[in-house]
Amino acid sequence: MRSITDLHCHLLPGLDDGARNLTESLRMLEMAAASGVGRIVCTPHLRMGDPLLEEKGEAIRWMVNYVQAAAAREMIPVEAFPGAEVLWGGHSGNLDTLRRLTLAGSRYLLVEFSFRERLSQIEFAAGQVANMGLVPVLAHPERYEAVQRDFHCIAEWFRNGWVIQLDKGSVLGDFGQGAYQASAWVLEHGFAHVVASDAHNLLTRTASFARLEQFLTQRYSLGCAELLLRRNPGRMVEGAGVVKG
Repeated sequence: MRSITDLHCHLLPGLDDGARNLTESLRMLEMAAASGVGRIVCTPHLRMGDPLLEEKGEAIRWMVNYVQAAAAREMIPVEAFPGAEVLWGGHSGNLDTLRRLTLAGSRYLLVEFSFRERLSQIEFAAGQVANMGLVPVLAHPERYEAVQRDFHCIAEWFRNGWVIQLDKGSVLGDFGQGAYQASAWVLEHGFAHVVASDAHNLLTRTASFARLEQFLTQRYSLGCAELLLRRNPGRMVEGAGVVKG
């Protein structure tokens, strides 16, 4: 069986609210590897329109190499890739810079929004990303208040070819009833492409997929877990298209 690919993880030390230092980064990698993860895309928080966006992108790429070298010394069998979780703020930013912030150098750009963002703004932003020739990956849409009020927008986004990425914490009920119900509806209707850890630390938002994989297999099917944790995220890292469930 192929390894799990985690497309959304905050394990690079000191770049955002994720891992605080290299030791914590390596322990997160160990935890991920122990649960079957073989590839992780590191996605620190960045903000659209940040005048230092390009420099921060370079820092991410440097830090991935640094963490990867440290992991190799400790023989942790996880391959790390650069990426970013870009907060859309109404400013398109430098297009060339955005293209260098994609997941593992692919055509997929992970975009997040304020939890109170309007549906119209989310749809406008995703359309802008698509107009760049990139594929928008909507980070944890089940956590947005507008989506929780009307799940059906996800169906339209799915049909548009936008990638729907659910958070592990939402699926397992760790992020409250609203996110849990929204993610359950998305999964039951087959509108999810990927479930990622969105890990930040070693205690409350971890990089382990053990509980998630067991839940998806028992609640839905082995095929569902394979598609959302392995096949689709693996194809995205490799630059291929996603598969619908």
